[in-house]
Amino acid sequence: MPWINLTVREGALTTEQRHDIMARLTDALMFWEKVPDTPEARRFMKGWVYEVAADADYNGGSPDHEKPFYFIDVRIPSGRLDVLAKQGIMRDFTEIVMRIEKSERIPENLNRVWVTINEIERDDWSIGGHTDWLRSYTSALSAE
Repeated sequence: MPWINLTVREGALTTEQRHDIMARLTDALMFWEKVPDTPEARRFMKGWVYEVAADADYNGGSPDHEKPFYFIDVRIPSGRLDVLAKQGIMRDFTEIVMRIEKSERIPENLNRVWVTINEIERDDWSIGGHTDWLRSYTSALSAE
């Protein structure tokens, strides 16, 4: 049951761009996690976009900067990704933001995209008050 949290300042993305970016981030995460693109597997993919006030997006202690920063936090069951998959997610998520934003791929722009991947141990994650949700998740991944 991976999830993606995107935090960005208010007004950085239109409604259409928010929908597009979350769809693309989900597709990329499913690719790198090697999840089949089935309705059952997609049912387990979650995502949220958090918009903070424009003056609550700080860089160097100041809200005064021209372009928004994108903080993308991925939560995923422990052991699902190897190092190459993690690097692929970080690279692809950054590229997705650049495409949505129509920004040039220069360090100044690329460095505004921060991606973290947090692996959560099975016993540290409950859904509905139970930690046995992983069984349903893994069976959905093998369902055809």
